[in-house]
Amino acid sequence: MGRTLTSVLVVFISMAGWLGGADTGSISGILGMRDFQSRFADRYNPITNSYSYSAWRQALLTGTVNAGCLFGAMLSSPFTEAIGKKYSIAFFSGCYIIGQILLVTAVPSWVQIMVGKLFTGLTIGALSVLSPGYQSEVAPPQIRGAVVSTYQLFQTCGTLIAACINMGTHKLRKTASWRTSFGINILWGIFLMVGVLFLPESPRYLIYKGRDEEALRIMCQTAELDPESEIIQTNFNTIKSDIEMEMAGGKARWPEVFGKEVRYRTVLGFLTMLLRELIGNNYYFYYATQVFKGTGMTDIFLPAVILGAINFGTTFGALYTIDNLGRRNPLIFGAAFQSICFFIYAAVGDRKLIYKNGTSDHRAGAVMIVFSCLFLFSYCCSWGPMGWVIVGETFPIRYRSKCAAVATSGNWLGNFMVSFFTPFISNSIGFKLGYIYACINMTSAFQIFLMAKETKGLTLEEVNELYESDIKPWDSYKYVRQIESRRIHFSKEEEKREREKSKGYRGQEERFIENADGADNDDSSASSESFASAGAHSRSVFPRRSNVSEESHPTWV
Repeated sequence: MGRTLTSVLVVFISMAGWLGGADTGSISGILGMRDFQSRFADRYNPITNSYSYSAWRQALLTGTVNAGCLFGAMLSSPFTEAIGKKYSIAFFSGCYIIGQILLVTAVPSWVQIMVGKLFTGLTIGALSVLSPGYQSEVAPPQIRGAVVSTYQLFQTCGTLIAACINMGTHKLRKTASWRTSFGINILWGIFLMVGVLFLPESPRYLIYKGRDEEALRIMCQTAELDPESEIIQTNFNTIKSDIEMEMAGGKARWPEVFGKEVRYRTVLGFLTMLLRELIGNNYYFYYATQVFKGTGMTDIFLPAVILGAINFGTTFGALYTIDNLGRRNPLIFGAAFQSICFFIYAAVGDRKLIYKNGTSDHRAGAVMIVFSCLFLFSYCCSWGPMGWVIVGETFPIRYRSKCAAVATSGNWLGNFMVSFFTPFISNSIGFKLGYIYACINMTSAFQIFLMAKETKGLTLEEVNELYESDIKPWDSYKYVRQIESRRIHFSKEEEKREREKSKGYRGQEERFIENADGADNDDSSASSESFASAGAHSRSVFPRRSNVSEESHPTWV
């Protein structure tokens, strides 16, 4: 039951990431569709009979959704505290459907497109807080990192599928080309909204609401252990005592998010998610067409499919790295490697890609594509999924919904900055923008080294204990090793006790059999007149259940 429940949890809750990826992947291709441009672009060239967008129009069409995500992330907190993560996810999934309907029914006014994107952004932002938070609270600590990483995996899959849909629909007649792409996204929203209703609520939220028995049952299902298990009881009592201690201070207020107790963690989460976007992942998707043109490729929809496939395929690597290599090392070394990729990308693009006569150097374009793919490989194995893991597991329960909202707003603020300002900066300095991204990646590596603590394999309560201690981030590995050693020792002790109980039971059983055999021998030598009394004596050898204590014979019921 536990593995089945965890699998279902991964699929349905990670669909929240799919919604965000599908929206991003669809709009990037829809902006290039002929019918969409003829209705919503603000520039027309009669000589070439082509449409284009001004920098302002393109920035608003692509950046509005991220502005909505920023506010949606902050909006998630009151819903979580009122109705829990499960029903909040269902509610915002319904709101996502409404936003996509606004896009499908857009009239020839770009304002409705912008309003629809803003409404969609509100829901994606809220779901980006709720879904990783739900997964981190329900999943067992041994696989929590991998489970939360599936949010990013499904996000990349949604982007890839949307790019493939655009490639298949862009030749349809008139509005069908772009309305179909928007309309298919409605199906993903329905899938998540209905599916989440069949999943359990977070055990920590249930304990917070006083529903202890239901919380204990869910913990047993996900861990595949009995309620009487010492591990289950220890974890349950730890969670309950921590919640009671935190709730003794009353309901958290917004100013407390930046109070002394959690200010460090709030800043860590916000900076990690902000830098997660500013290191340049989405830059490649916004400008992939221009780079691929340097290699002679003319299909404007194919680059998005190629990068989407790389983005999706390499994210599987994160399912291994997070729970095997930890959090800190992949983030630090990933950012350093990405900085090198961006530096080479910018140097080649600035000096070699375009000749003075306007022609392209195909070899330079090929080099840029190689380092674009290397960047994506590193990003998808490190910063892409691990930012969500840090947000999901770092904050104590009393502040979790508000701190996670603030941290995730950093993600959407960074995404908005990249999507809105990149057209203006790129028009001014071209591929030199890559140098800026290289510097941001190096800054990100230092930020993680100085602030983030290793939390691989720890329970959420142990993570809280770690951040409350004076252990330096670069020494946090020692704490993790101590916890792992303690856990191994605890497991061995429990196995030893089970063997001793089993051994004691077998010894008692052997003694019972010996006494029974002795009684049978006495019966065979007795006279026929004393047979009845001898038979009575043989039955008295076996103790009655009322005379056997649970301690001496624990397997009897």
